[in-house]
Amino acid sequence: MIGNRYNWLALFRALFVIVNPLRFFAAIARGQALPDVVVRTPTGHFRVFLRNYESLKTCFSVFCRRDYATSIDPPCEFLDVGANIGIASLYFLSRNPANRVTCFEPDRANLGFLERNLSEFDKRSKINAYALGLSPGLVSLFRADDGKYSSLIPSERACLPDQVECRVFDDALRETATNALPVVVKLDVEGLELDLVRSIEWRNHPGIWRLLCESTECAEVISREHIRRIHNGYVEDVIFKDTGS
Repeated sequence: MIGNRYNWLALFRALFVIVNPLRFFAAIARGQALPDVVVRTPTGHFRVFLRNYESLKTCFSVFCRRDYATSIDPPCEFLDVGANIGIASLYFLSRNPANRVTCFEPDRANLGFLERNLSEFDKRSKINAYALGLSPGLVSLFRADDGKYSSLIPSERACLPDQVECRVFDDALRETATNALPVVVKLDVEGLELDLVRSIEWRNHPGIWRLLCESTECAEVISREHIRRIHNGYVEDVIFKDTGS
């Protein structure tokens, strides 16, 4: 973690974001999990319930390193595709009291933590316990022990097969984009990002304002006019120019 140059500023920022930062730093240094972390946000203090050490690192990446950096305004509707235990969703919801989040998380071992983390936001959040892909039906989800790297693509980390429901990514975008708020899509699906982004005609979704994607090549396949930024070397932030946001 220390070897990553993007973490140095984030370590300093953690002093102000994390309540009881010494406990947090000690756990990071020892490679130990914590049951929870309390974070300061623009809308108050919130407790993040953690599943394991990987969750602790994700909390650091999202709240301190700001991998999905989001301003307070304007209020938005967020689609958290690959929500895991809800750390990014909690980050989005805590930026503005009018923000809303719709989560998509197929790994059933993550769902209890996801529900617990979003329990204070039940009126502004919705959890969908299925995957998003290119076609509907039952698919094999290859679960990882830590829950972080579960994917529809098998790998050394994701190798525990499970049958889950899959729905079409484009349909999910259409359903959410009917909201009056500008839409931000966060996409973290462990290797399927490019295929999903390529499957969409983004000009048919004028309500979508931003795409936050764990990739460095998805913007290349988007024909709709946009500005591309990179956060911390690996998260693409695609801002569409024609939404007026």
